[in-house]
Amino acid sequence: MSTTVEARRSFDANGAGNSAPALEIAGLQAWYGESHILHGVDLKVNRGEVVTLLGRNGAGRTTTLRAIMGLTGRRTGSIRVGGRETIDLPTHKIAHHGVAIVRRSAAYFRACPARKTSCCRR
Repeated sequence: MSTTVEARRSFDANGAGNSAPALEIAGLQAWYGESHILHGVDLKVNRGEVVTLLGRNGAGRTTTLRAIMGLTGRRTGSIRVGGRETIDLPTHKIAHHGVAIVRRSAAYFRACPARKTSCCRR
């Protein structure tokens, strides 16, 4: 299975004060029970960048995000958030570092006023 990191666009031309990447993943392996599902994922997201994970169904996009948050079974490798290693932290501690999964929901956009929805889709 392969997941492609596609679009990169910097919103902060001057760079942030901290030189550590916002997110850096090296050699991430993850399991659901006995099933080895992620095999050596490497990813680097600098501060101010927008990165998109692309891939076909079953390529591991959601599983990669779940592994970053500690929501899979066993994980190995390195996940650094703002320079801090989080691979051994429980999910609630990872969230304290500013990482969260926000699922897209059509119900959210139906409940949003048109003005707010147009801002959300930028």
